[in-house]
Amino acid sequence: MTKLLFQGDSLTDACRDKEGKDPLKRLGEGYVNMVAAYLTSENPGIQVTNHGVNGNRIMDLYARWIEDTLNEEFDLISILCGVNDVGFQLRMNKGADREKFSFIYDRMLYEVKQARPQAKIVLCEPFLLKLKPEELTYGWDIVENWDTWYGQIRERADVVRALAEKYGALLVPSRELFDRACEKAPAAHWSVDGIHLTLAGNGLLAREWLRCVKGAGYVSI
Repeated sequence: MTKLLFQGDSLTDACRDKEGKDPLKRLGEGYVNMVAAYLTSENPGIQVTNHGVNGNRIMDLYARWIEDTLNEEFDLISILCGVNDVGFQLRMNKGADREKFSFIYDRMLYEVKQARPQAKIVLCEPFLLKLKPEELTYGWDIVENWDTWYGQIRERADVVRALAEKYGALLVPSRELFDRACEKAPAAHWSVDGIHLTLAGNGLLAREWLRCVKGAGYVSI
């Protein structure tokens, strides 16, 4: 049995059933569910667990790191986090700046290496998409202050890229993925608010995740 563990914020959570009442929703409605659908259909020996939690910043993720990660058994861990650190910081001064984001993320990965030295690590860059104001029901501040928001996202993505190199982790270049995607179709095709993904956006991220992981030989299918 090959065990995959996904960690992160609402993009990973994607409305998953945390109480275990509905087995069809235990992985949520996002990219994790799509990845799992493909992998488990090809290889019944793969088990996928989703521990993403809506609203998590890097410090929230670390606060539950022992319980929800280090105490779990996994052969591969995938992490997507960062956009809330930007949003909470710009909106409420409650996020982690680049230095603190890097410090906490580094510690998380160090602890994974200590607890599960043989486990593969997959890191996804945080990303942001620029919708038009008329396409939004909330989140207008992202568009109005786009250069600041995107600059902060790029900084966090650079941190993730550097940590992937430091720890020998596989990088999923999701920020660049959605930048390129917006050249092919409007941002609203991929995201509902610049942060959370549409069906197409989740499909795109799942496909890129699979491309990277399969290409690195991290899973057998």
